[in-house]
Amino acid sequence: MTDVELINLIKHDDPRGLGTVYETFRSEFVHWIMRIQRCGNEDAREYYQASIVILYDNAKAGKLDELRSSLKTYLFGIGKNLVWQRYRTNHRDEVVGSEFYIKNYLFEDGDSQAAEEINLEIISRCYEQLGEPCHELLGYYYFGRKNMEEISALMGYRNPETAKNQKYKCMERLRKMVFGNLQSQPAEPKPVNEE
Repeated sequence: MTDVELINLIKHDDPRGLGTVYETFRSEFVHWIMRIQRCGNEDAREYYQASIVILYDNAKAGKLDELRSSLKTYLFGIGKNLVWQRYRTNHRDEVVGSEFYIKNYLFEDGDSQAAEEINLEIISRCYEQLGEPCHELLGYYYFGRKNMEEISALMGYRNPETAKNQKYKCMERLRKMVFGNLQSQPAEPKPVNEE
């Protein structure tokens, strides 16, 4: 079944829709959450249950009628947001570096494997080397949680669309820096077989 067919089944309370989605993505989602959250199977299943409920509610409310990503990407995005919400709640009093925010948005949702392999130290170093205005803009957006209108006013951009374009360029620059750092990392020496 296509994503559109599944969404229509969910909207019309046909149990095949939600049942298919639930069974199709459960295993991959649970393993993915266990990796990114470093949690146990039980917690990962709770994240999955919550994500499925949100997906169901959004489908019923018509929010998935013009879905721009795959249903899988959408579901995993819900999971990522739930992890992020829990992290913010549990670490409310800590100062969280911008690199943590950026790590969660450095890659497209479908590239979660790449995000897993990125070291926060590399992101932090690249972020610090980014220079202005990118350092300030990304700091406002990811660390300060400012919207594009606020950033536009704070940084003197002509309009929010200009700020959004600049943010895109900054993220592209940061991605290139991070990947460049990863590629320049020395390879791990392979163990020598002693016979």
